[in-house]
Amino acid sequence: MNAPQNPNPNPNQNQNPDPSEPRPSPRRSPGPRSLDALRKTRQNALSHGLTATLPDGEAEIALMKSFADTWTQQLGCDNDAEEALIRSSALAYARLERCRKAEEAALAESSRLALEHWQKSKQQAARKLAQGLSADPSNTVADLEASSFGCEWLLRHWLQLDAKLSQGIVWDHDDVARSMLLLGLYPQAPGPDADTAVRRVWHLARCCGRAPFDPVPGVPTDLIPARLELRRLIAAEVDRLDTLRDRRWRERDAAEADAVAHLGLIDTSKEGQLRQRYRREAYSEMIRGINQVMRIRVERSKDQDRQWHQAHPHLSARRAPAAAPPSPPPSPPMPPPTPEPDPGRAPSPDTAPARSRNESPEAAPETQADRLNPQSQQEMRRDGSPADVRPDQRTEPQSTGFSRPSIDPRTPHRPPVEGHPRPSGGDLPG
Repeated sequence: MNAPQNPNPNPNQNQNPDPSEPRPSPRRSPGPRSLDALRKTRQNALSHGLTATLPDGEAEIALMKSFADTWTQQLGCDNDAEEALIRSSALAYARLERCRKAEEAALAESSRLALEHWQKSKQQAARKLAQGLSADPSNTVADLEASSFGCEWLLRHWLQLDAKLSQGIVWDHDDVARSMLLLGLYPQAPGPDADTAVRRVWHLARCCGRAPFDPVPGVPTDLIPARLELRRLIAAEVDRLDTLRDRRWRERDAAEADAVAHLGLIDTSKEGQLRQRYRREAYSEMIRGINQVMRIRVERSKDQDRQWHQAHPHLSARRAPAAAPPSPPPSPPMPPPTPEPDPGRAPSPDTAPARSRNESPEAAPETQADRLNPQSQQEMRRDGSPADVRPDQRTEPQSTGFSRPSIDPRTPHRPPVEGHPRPSGGDLPG
């Protein structure tokens, strides 16, 4: 009996492959071929495009070309190297604008998310606070009205109740109780001595809910008039809460919201640090290109000036400013003129004689006061008598023509005594 044959045999599949024979390579997809598919697949590895050297889209191509043309026209270029540097700097500036726009968009989104999170937390706090309405209605309503988010919670519940009345839907027991709690009242029937406003609201709420109630003078008992009257009361309460919410926002919550929005602009995440690094790199590349252009122009200007001086030596020497002559060294100060002594007239005692530079300097004149005893003049001394005064027994040395005058400043100067001429050796007596 023959074995059943495979109706769809695969000739490429070998049940017992030979390991020595090479295996056929699997068929690979040729990839996209249309222009639209190629344009889409080109963006597969694109995450943010901040480091891309090529423009991202037709709009950025036009922007880069506009920057390059404007900078080339304004800065001017004398050769192809300067034009290439100017255009590369313009492309770096276009990348810088791309990074700036991406950072602004990211920071705006971060600020929006931070503000949204803050609002949700405030709304959650208002809902948690409203859970105490049934236990303490009056104080809970006062706490809710202290913030704009609490006023908003009250407004939302009043509008829900008014929506049922506008559709002609009858209030149930929970709606009647909630309306009393939103006013800060207990959901119970008021007593006979309660306020008229409280009894009026209770009567209208029970009438709209088709529940038994005690009639109140001056209050409609029919459903339609009671519904209209209750809607007017709800509208007045909504207007009051709306005004109160705006005031609470300006007084309390607006400053906190601004602070949260500003804090959201500080992005310390890893993505934010990468964006800042990409922006600095684009800015540095732009500045390097501009500095290179300026350096080339300065060197070319120096080279042209050097060539001009070499080609026009006579004009360059004429153009060079004349060097100022060196100033002579300052002369030493001249001593004051010394008057010539008159040989026929004795010098006055006040006039000090001229001293030689080989002599020792004069001693400072001593003062009358004792240096070692500054208070010597204050000492008590006995009156001096003529017997106590001793005469000055010092004698003045006689000076000759061959002797030097005394250098004592206290000794008065006297003219030299002219002596006889000294005899020679032959005139000496035997």
